[in-house]
Amino acid sequence: MTIKEFEIQYALGSMSDTCRVNLAIHKRTAKKILTILSTNEYWYVRCQVAGNLNTPVKILVALSKDVHHASVRIYVRENPNTPKEIIEKLLKDARQKDHENGYYDYN
Repeated sequence: MTIKEFEIQYALGSMSDTCRVNLAIHKRTAKKILTILSTNEYWYVRCQVAGNLNTPVKILVALSKDVHHASVRIYVRENPNTPKEIIEKLLKDARQKDHENGYYDYN
């Protein structure tokens, strides 16, 4: 699928969730398509974009701030291309959330 074909199908809403997920997962998906998919309303699509090694760093940074679904931030944290300072912030935020929810690290 070309970028132009993707843009048309995406704009028309004729692309299934499965197709969007598969595009987000595929290792040869163009960065422009990943960038567009990074704002998809379906959280699992955003997770797969966050986990894709071709996702631009600026998109990983944006996805690290996803407030709608914690799984997206986990995928960002696991992507080896995510900047170290973003990973540290995500880990700090996760520890804080655990503390707020009564989960404690006794190590």
